[in-house]
Amino acid sequence: MAEDHNAAATPIVVLPVVDSMLHAGRFLSLRAARELQLLAATLPSTLVFRVQSDHPDVIVIAEGEAFLVGSSQRSALREIFSDVPALLLAAQANTAIVRNAARMKIYSVLPMGATTHQLVTAIAATVAGFAVTLPRPRAEPADIMRIAEDLTAREVEVLRLMARGYRNKQLAALLNISEHTAKFHVSSVLAKLGARTRTEAVTIGMTRGLVAI
Repeated sequence: MAEDHNAAATPIVVLPVVDSMLHAGRFLSLRAARELQLLAATLPSTLVFRVQSDHPDVIVIAEGEAFLVGSSQRSALREIFSDVPALLLAAQANTAIVRNAARMKIYSVLPMGATTHQLVTAIAATVAGFAVTLPRPRAEPADIMRIAEDLTAREVEVLRLMARGYRNKQLAALLNISEHTAKFHVSSVLAKLGARTRTEAVTIGMTRGLVAI
């Protein structure tokens, strides 16, 4: 559904999601942004219907913790988020929230206190296909040590190249290894990080300080 946008010509259509209509005011500051066209806010229970009827370019979810825990349409929502990029706003954009969001196919997570400028920039980047997690949550030293110990030096190197968008064939050429070995390293990285996809693995790597943003 998402399309490439020329910010000067076509605004990005944003569908806000709130846990209560009383919180719809959180998005008022975005109405002044010329880059955006803000739709009326929706509740999680009507999100699937609104996406199908309004065809937004991006979904922005407030009160993200409650959304991730309380959603009763997880399968349908994962399908929606696979098609329409989403950005989640959370009171604490910590590692657990980022990881849970990634499992729902939501790869951009910002704190609720993000400024209007940060939010507009993050929305544009999310529509463009980037995963935005700024400011980066700080990982506990023990977590960083544990994952750094779990991943070999070669696997960390593979993870960082994955973050740059390299596929198995490119990894093999850059690292002077066979494509089969490259595929093995990628599978090992995903397994050790508990990730289901390459994007989720990179997101986890960012939050753990293994991949630079």
